[in-house]
Amino acid sequence: MKNAVKKSNSLFSGLWGKAAPAPKPKRRVKSQRSVDVIVEEKMLPQEDFSGPPDLVAAHLLWGPNRLWPQDVVSENSLPWQAGEGTRIGILGASLGGWADVVANKVPTAEITEFDWRPDVSRWRLERDRALQTDKTFHEVNMGVMLPPPIRCGCMLGVEPIFTQAGADLLRWARLALEPGGTLILEELATDSPTLPLREIKNGWMARSGAGAQWLRLDEQEAILRRNGFVLGPIRERTGAHLRALRKALDEAEQRLEPLQKAMKQAPELKSVADHFNCEQKAAKNRLKALERGALAVYRIEVIKPRADELI
Repeated sequence: MKNAVKKSNSLFSGLWGKAAPAPKPKRRVKSQRSVDVIVEEKMLPQEDFSGPPDLVAAHLLWGPNRLWPQDVVSENSLPWQAGEGTRIGILGASLGGWADVVANKVPTAEITEFDWRPDVSRWRLERDRALQTDKTFHEVNMGVMLPPPIRCGCMLGVEPIFTQAGADLLRWARLALEPGGTLILEELATDSPTLPLREIKNGWMARSGAGAQWLRLDEQEAILRRNGFVLGPIRERTGAHLRALRKALDEAEQRLEPLQKAMKQAPELKSVADHFNCEQKAAKNRLKALERGALAVYRIEVIKPRADELI
């Protein structure tokens, strides 16, 4: 009877008295991981490092959409032949960084990009499809050497050709030029009578083809003449390349930080870090060779003769 009265009183206690306190909600234990860590993970998706590890590493070291040091001075002083051109070709276009600069400086020109490296071309085409870009890019087949789909009034070789592909690519470049067109090369050259074997053994380039050649400037000039080009101005660009290399190497650790953070969540990205170290080491070897005078960089302008000049 007493229990029944107590029960009934509890049902109506809120009407004339203080209600019983509500039960305290259970506190959730906060995760040990801080908000900053979660934000960092969102900012560092693995997709940023997806692709061939060696190319991703070079892209990371040299800057967005590049596989070669960015020579800001050279890019800002675009050759007048390109500035006045309506069709400009970019040879060694890699991921499109150089072409973006040219397109911004000459918005009225038609820009066509070419690359002779199959792995670079495959990755480039995949990226272009994913980003749905309207850029015009073609792979140069070194085995077949088909005529180019379009001819250009000016062709810019933005990565060294001799030291990566040898002389075979020059025959194709001649076909890709209109009569009277200009091919402008930025070439590495050995600056001594004998090959500096120590530097070559250590590796100046992280990637080079089977036909790559280390040549003196006079040897490069002779090959260009044999391929039917008329030599134009030749200017030394060693200092500009030195500055570009030093800048990239000074920023290397900073550019590596996002990859190191991403590796905590994706250890398989270590292969990219290994290739990054290889690319960085090759760049340091090239820098030493430039500083001690074993290597030099030249801008070489050559012209494809007009038809009437060949008769």
